[in-house]
Amino acid sequence: MDFDYKKINNGKLYTFIKPPLWLASHGVYKYRCIGKENVPKQGSLIIACNHVAFSDPALIVANCPRKVYYMAKSDLFENRLFAAVFRNMNAFPVKRWSADRKALRYALKLLEKGCALGIFPEGRRVRGGVQPVEARKGIGYLARVSGADVLPCCIYKTDKKYRSELTLVFGTVIKNSELFSDENLLSSSEGVQVASSIIMDRIKNLWLNQEKLFRQQKRQDSASE
Repeated sequence: MDFDYKKINNGKLYTFIKPPLWLASHGVYKYRCIGKENVPKQGSLIIACNHVAFSDPALIVANCPRKVYYMAKSDLFENRLFAAVFRNMNAFPVKRWSADRKALRYALKLLEKGCALGIFPEGRRVRGGVQPVEARKGIGYLARVSGADVLPCCIYKTDKKYRSELTLVFGTVIKNSELFSDENLLSSSEGVQVASSIIMDRIKNLWLNQEKLFRQQKRQDSASE
């Protein structure tokens, strides 16, 4: 695996690929994006989203008004071609299910520089149109150590074989002070878990709201037939 954690990568492909990714997302899905105005224009930010498909990072890159750096599982960087593409899309490798100190230090460096960091708190893809699952502690740890605010984000996708309906929602920012309002929580492992749960609950609420709207529309369509 070839990745230089010592310097912040600035992928040349990122800017050029956004328009094609946006067009492709509209070609593959019956697609809409909500809440772009909720994305802060500057300052360190963690964008936390549920994970339903391999294409999720591309969807967020295509629609987020800010440049986003991403954690990606290290296996994807074993292939030289894939590694080159991911590096140029500002992704960096992380070893899942372990305390990958190099990746964590790189993520904290990005946030220290005022960048936007994309992360999938569940740590895995959850397919099949089911609601998001519990978050791992990593996102709470990053929020605590970096002091960054968190933007909850939701991908709601219907489970169809062709032209699935997909909604990408950017929620409202969770201030870091809200995550760690108690001094005791700020300095404990329990605080990390509490923060992770707060973030994931916001993501779940976004998802459940879209589920409710979808079911309502489905009933209306059935009644009008």
